[in-house]
Amino acid sequence: MEKRKFIIVDDDPFNNKICSVIIKNFSPESEVITFVQPEIGFDYIAEKYKNSTADFATILLLDINMPTMNGWEFLEKFEKLDIEIKKKISVFILSSSVDQSDMDRSKDNKYVCDYISKPLSSKAIEDAIKIISTQ
Repeated sequence: MEKRKFIIVDDDPFNNKICSVIIKNFSPESEVITFVQPEIGFDYIAEKYKNSTADFATILLLDINMPTMNGWEFLEKFEKLDIEIKKKISVFILSSSVDQSDMDRSKDNKYVCDYISKPLSSKAIEDAIKIISTQ
């Protein structure tokens, strides 16, 4: 399996740890970076991917319900980033929300590849990789 990079933006450190373990079990060679503060995660993406020459997509697992900046606010800022940055990041909503309006809103956002319900599973990781492989 090819090397992948995952960024997890979720204010729950326990969930981030679970996600990291699941990703590493599924794809040991993958790099996983987690952020409990969405603003810091956003700044990392904006800075790190500005001049990145990475030839593989990074999978961003983004929670919706966070106190300081929710996932929708994160995506509003993400939409304003340079197109070259956005091409390198594949966004997946990772949420415990069962609200149909959240699911519909994620489908309507052109930068969101899919909606994944928590808890993250190996199957969800496999599906996410398949989705970005066909883009």
